[in-house]
Amino acid sequence: MTEVTWKTLDLINEATQFLASREIENPRLETELLLAAALGIRRIDLYLQFERILQAGEVETFRAHVRQRLNGCPVQYITGEAGFRLLDLEVTPAVLIPRPETELLVEHALPLVEQGATTALDLCCGSGAIAISLATEATSLHVTGSDLSSEAIRVARRNRDRHDLNQRLHLVCGDLFAPVGTDVRFDMIITNPPYIGSAEIEDLQPEVRDHEPRLALDGGADGLDVVRRIVAGAVDHLTPGGHVLIEVGHTQAEQVVDLMSGRQLEATVHEDLADIPRIVIGRLG
Repeated sequence: MTEVTWKTLDLINEATQFLASREIENPRLETELLLAAALGIRRIDLYLQFERILQAGEVETFRAHVRQRLNGCPVQYITGEAGFRLLDLEVTPAVLIPRPETELLVEHALPLVEQGATTALDLCCGSGAIAISLATEATSLHVTGSDLSSEAIRVARRNRDRHDLNQRLHLVCGDLFAPVGTDVRFDMIITNPPYIGSAEIEDLQPEVRDHEPRLALDGGADGLDVVRRIVAGAVDHLTPGGHVLIEVGHTQAEQVVDLMSGRQLEATVHEDLADIPRIVIGRLG
């Protein structure tokens, strides 16, 4: 029996149609990402190899990736890579997949560096996406990242090393402020904390609910358990005039403003690209 051979472009077209028939969003993009990972090349390099005859082992590796995707595993966990702002980052199921809305935290933090901020603390840092972006885009900034998960910190450290930031990015494992000490203050505290209500977890998309770490999602009964602790602790860890920047759920901004006001933090709310109140910033007067 003659073995079927595949050229790169033919396999892309075939798999794109197949994923589309299974109602996978962005089937061409995901096909290209999965195939590039299977071949160990960059996605852009596929376009230079459309006529390449693929080896049987390469095709089987790609098919295994597709099977994982059809079982609901996010493409980023299959490839082990996720994009965030200017970065390519390693991601594993130990960390959240960075979202576009989280990039807005960095957008709002960078002007604070221009205004004189020199130190930042990234709480619940996960893969290190926020901390590494800040350290990469603001070369005068010294950043500390903290996460409760030792597995997440290991991923963040590999990403830090990948982007050669050992001198300006310090990563610690522990519960929020605990590993940085009681006498250390920062010009800004920035965080994308767990903010989904416990009862809402089951209603999330299966890709999120079944594959992303619950520790990074579950914010307690009303989603604000961790946020409350961050706001309460921020006052003792900010320099005078310092800022705390928090990503929140689509219904939580007003409650977080009230929390900040109760701690003498002057709060402002900022919307994401979908006009959803997404970022709450508090300034210590």
